[in-house]
Amino acid sequence: MKPNVIDGTVDPAQITQALIEILSKGLGGENIQKTQTAGNPIGPYIHGPGGLFGIRGLSQDVISTHTQFTGSLGELLPIQGSRDTNPLFPYITGYLRSDQQEKNLVCDDPPEANHFKTCIQTTQFGRKEFKTRQAEINRIGQRLNRGEFMDLRIVNSPLVPQMAGLMGNIYGNGLSQQNQILAGREMVARLVEVVVAFQRWFCPHIFTGNPSNNSAGGGYKEFPGLDLLISTTKVDVETGTSCPSLYSDIKDFNYQNVSSNADPNIVRTLTTMYRILTRKAVQQGMAPVDLRIVMREPLFYELTRAWPCQYNTDGCAVGQSNTQEVNMNDAVRFRDDLRNNRYLLIDGRKVPVILDDCIMEETTSDNDAIPLGGFSSDIYFVPFSIMGGSYRTLYMEYYDYRNDVLPAAGDAHALPTFFWSDNGVALWSLKAPDNWCIEVISKIEPRLILRTPQLAGRLQNVVYIPLQHTDDPLPSQDYHVNGGVTTGRPFPSPFSEWNLGGPGVGA
Repeated sequence: MKPNVIDGTVDPAQITQALIEILSKGLGGENIQKTQTAGNPIGPYIHGPGGLFGIRGLSQDVISTHTQFTGSLGELLPIQGSRDTNPLFPYITGYLRSDQQEKNLVCDDPPEANHFKTCIQTTQFGRKEFKTRQAEINRIGQRLNRGEFMDLRIVNSPLVPQMAGLMGNIYGNGLSQQNQILAGREMVARLVEVVVAFQRWFCPHIFTGNPSNNSAGGGYKEFPGLDLLISTTKVDVETGTSCPSLYSDIKDFNYQNVSSNADPNIVRTLTTMYRILTRKAVQQGMAPVDLRIVMREPLFYELTRAWPCQYNTDGCAVGQSNTQEVNMNDAVRFRDDLRNNRYLLIDGRKVPVILDDCIMEETTSDNDAIPLGGFSSDIYFVPFSIMGGSYRTLYMEYYDYRNDVLPAAGDAHALPTFFWSDNGVALWSLKAPDNWCIEVISKIEPRLILRTPQLAGRLQNVVYIPLQHTDDPLPSQDYHVNGGVTTGRPFPSPFSEWNLGGPGVGA
């Protein structure tokens, strides 16, 4: 029996519609079959006995305090599909010298012009999988009684935004889709949990991804992140020969505060890095380059406090009897414009700033060079394109599940059932039921491509001391907050023939 496969040539408008189609086929005439085992449904459910909202008389409006990603490089990266597992990127890294020997006699042969040098780089896909919590199919949609309302309405979205094309279609019609979750669409809610888990994994790995963390059996893989791609360790894939012309510009701010006026201060350092990278683009025939700066939001906020004064007095030298003057009204307007439009003014150019919540951040407990109450993280220069946007240099790729994966599943007469979403970014499968219990698994295989690492830079160990730190979106981060009930509400226990002891909570 062939598996029930959604047509791989048409992207499902909503992943939930694909799941409904799978369920209608799998539980209908073409049943998904396997040796039956006992299921292990995992709560809590949304509604009904023991549900998270399984309480009578709730007001209709639900407000979310879930901390979302308010900024991420991953949200802005272009994305495209690929089927090549080991791409090879060729470079001409220079020419050998031809001026070290000259002819003597007029009829002697001139010296030969030497050949060019090459370097080849590569990358690899990551691999990450999650599954939904197992649900008992007949438990979905239950309610306590008519007193439990199923028309709850979400006021503000608790869902993370789309990131690099990763599972954006699951949100359907925005808030209306989330209201369906509150109305008892249990499997939709569990699919959203998978999306949140994927995006929480993806966001920090844009920077920290490292294939050395891959599992031995290949079940888990990391793609190379920016901390590897922006580096001074570029080597040829076949010979291991160093390729210095591909080295990135790496500098260490050595845990200096952004407000410090010690030379070189933050303005001079970032200006120098920007000048070196843009000059290199000119020298290599790649100008103009679309350079953007990536940093954490608290760092940008503190940096913009110091930038107007440091920028307007950079390089100014006065005698001991003289005083530098800065118009503070102009400085405040300058600062506010930097913050509101998210850029840094460097050599008269407005360089866009991307705020990213997932860049690693250190505190004094990580390094005693960081003052108490201070934090340290890195600032990245990333080239999105060269030659005026005609050639893209920073983008995401993913293994495209549309072309060969689903037809191969059908050819193999394999169970269970598969479908893809988001233009082939994610592969899904409804596992064969454990009696009445169902679960869905999903997999992605993304990677980050940086074709011009020599036009990228990284300023390490930059210290900033905010008055108060903002909330963090990742549970692994120090300033993440949530709380609340996770195990569901107590089951009702009113007086009855089988419960003569009296009512309990929620009777």
